[in-house]
Amino acid sequence: MSNPERIYIERYRQLVEEKFHFNYEGGSLRQRDLEYLAGWIEEKTGIVLSLSTLKRLWKKDYDQTPHPSTLQALVAVLGYKDWQEFKLQNPVTGISLPVAQKQKRLLVFNRWLLMATVPVFAAFVWLFAAVTEKSKKKLSVNGPVRFAANKTMVQDVPTTVIFNYDLGQVEADSFFFQQSWNGNEKVSIDPGNHYYSNIYYYPGFHIAKLIANDSVIRFLNVHITTNGWLALVRRSPADSIPVYIKKSNPLNTGILHITPDDLHSSNIDMSRSFMVSYFNVHDFENTYSDNFSLETRIICDSSNMVPCPAFELTIICEGHIFYLDLATKGCERNIGIKMGEVRRDGASSDLSMFGRDLYKWQRLQIRVVQKKATIYLDGQPFYTISFKDNFGRIEGLNFNFTGTGAVDYVKLTNGQGRLVYQDDFDK
Repeated sequence: MSNPERIYIERYRQLVEEKFHFNYEGGSLRQRDLEYLAGWIEEKTGIVLSLSTLKRLWKKDYDQTPHPSTLQALVAVLGYKDWQEFKLQNPVTGISLPVAQKQKRLLVFNRWLLMATVPVFAAFVWLFAAVTEKSKKKLSVNGPVRFAANKTMVQDVPTTVIFNYDLGQVEADSFFFQQSWNGNEKVSIDPGNHYYSNIYYYPGFHIAKLIANDSVIRFLNVHITTNGWLALVRRSPADSIPVYIKKSNPLNTGILHITPDDLHSSNIDMSRSFMVSYFNVHDFENTYSDNFSLETRIICDSSNMVPCPAFELTIICEGHIFYLDLATKGCERNIGIKMGEVRRDGASSDLSMFGRDLYKWQRLQIRVVQKKATIYLDGQPFYTISFKDNFGRIEGLNFNFTGTGAVDYVKLTNGQGRLVYQDDFDK
């Protein structure tokens, strides 16, 4: 084994996959699992690791040793203070030593050559380290850091948000702006400027971040709201720019529904896979993630004939999201649930009760009481999850269909039992 740390990195990946119930698709880890891990690392340590860094780490042929600060951030999500503690508490066997033994014999045979070259090599290493250290600035925040934002649109998307920042009191090597949780959206900024504008194509409760070196020094809540229900289409959840449906009103005979005809009129190629999403994003008054009840009724459109039709309900909160998947019978492996910090998936948990005939109406309810979520299907309790994290206020609802689908009604009640939102989609 060319890299002695490799076996520990493999052990780390195994523990993370077990803890967070990660799932493989086509031999590769799902991107949303790595995005979720990046979010946890940032929340735990304040260090932003890019999605590309984590993808490299999870490659089967990965044979490098990450920077010590990266290793420390990685093991923090498992509760270790640093990489050395992780290694001491996770001894591994099977490390091959023949290469090291050969190197030892080689050094014996070349003792005199080694004695002559070591001082020269050591001087070179010292000089290189000194020059590198001198050119590298450590992060230093010497005063207040301004970070503010103004939207050009009060509601709806797309909207440009103009950020105003002042980094005059910060010393660092590099500075970045990140518009949301997605590390792929991190861009370099000029610390001498004071403005950076960004277009938000999706509604939601985004957390913009001002980053110096690898540390988040300021963050800002950016609530991109909608004027009622917004319908859009995307090829996958990772699409940065969606297609907004031209239909002026998605309501259709008492249901929220974008039909295949609506997609044709919006020039959507239905021969390729796609998702239809409905967003309603605003502040739901005095409704918090630790105590609430959400009830709805949904159906997938049978005219699509998708191999594995699926539905995902996402509840957008200040701190993170809740989500729940339903899948057609036979496709239960694709199901995922996230309540608070607790995640389950169909690859490592029995979620077969969420395999349903989605071409028939399904009544779904999530009832949360003191951070204990009970999921009901057709009025019957099917699954319970207790969690510890409080994600703050509920700020939006998002319904996602593989293909097209419809929503019959939505009802949201807060922890005091008060109905804060109801829509029967009647014209």
